[in-house]
Order: sequence, then structure tokens, then C-alpha cells
Amino acid sequence: MELPDLAAPRGDLQFMLGVLFNQQVRAETAWRAPVRLGERLGGLDVHQLAATAPDSLAAVMQQRPAVHPFAVAMAAHVIAMCERLIALYDGQAAKVWDDCPPAATLLRRLTAFPGIGHHKATVAIALLTREYDLPLTGPADDLAAQALASCPRLSEVLVT
Repeated sequence: MELPDLAAPRGDLQFMLGVLFNQQVRAETAWRAPVRLGERLGGLDVHQLAATAPDSLAAVMQQRPAVHPFAVAMAAHVIAMCERLIALYDGQAAKVWDDCPPAATLLRRLTAFPGIGHHKATVAIALLTREYDLPLTGPADDLAAQALASCPRLSEVLVT
């Protein structure tokens, strides 16, 4: 599984979209989905995505091979995510975590996004702390352990 480079242009948005798309698909499919979506749209831009009509985005996502099997719901979540990123984080996904908040704060921030529940948020925290070395205070290891317990395949991709 290849995770996005957070320092690359739009890498942070790709990460957030990968977290969102990580639902009832293999992890590899979820993490490739933002790249596939970007290729179809000619790039990933938070402002353009936020302004896209849900049915138009769903149609793009449904093209074969589908970006995600739940394209209609995911299109709505992508748009809402981008709207929230613009409203609260200046359109920059990295601002969700780049202040290295306490783990509990990051968990609250992530679960406030439509389509990201507790499980997806703990997986994101596990990836941010273990793959990207994001230094969080508080129970980050506990949250990562929860993610590993509920998603056995995650341990196969994490650096130990």
C-alpha cells in the first residue's frame, strides 16, 4: 500500500480522501482512489471539489473502474469535507494535524468530517503517528492500538 507524500502538493488532501474512502474496500483501493479521482478531474483542488455538484462528482466517481463502490455517498462526503477544510482550515488538510494537537483533539477534528467516524479516525491517527512520525501528545498509542485491533491488515502496512 502506497500512502501519499504529505509534503507533496495536494498530498495532505489525498491523505484525507484516502481516510474517507477507506470503507468496505481494500486499503490499497482506498489509497489509490484519490489519485484516480485526481486523474479524472485533471487534479485535486479543494475549492473546485467543494463547488462541484454532487451528481457530477458521483458520475465521475462511477466511471469504470469506479473510484469507490459507494460513489454517490462518497461524492457528497468529498464535497462536505472540502467545504469544511475551506471553512475551518484555509482549504489545507494539513492544518487538521500540523499543529501536533493532543490525540484526543485530533480524533475530534477528524470525526467532525462527514464520513469519518471513530474507526477511520483512529486509522488516520495510527498512520499519521507511525508512518509520518507526527508527534501527538496523549493517548495516540492507545488510539493506534484500537485501529490495529479493529483492522488486522493495518499492521501489515505500518512501519514497526
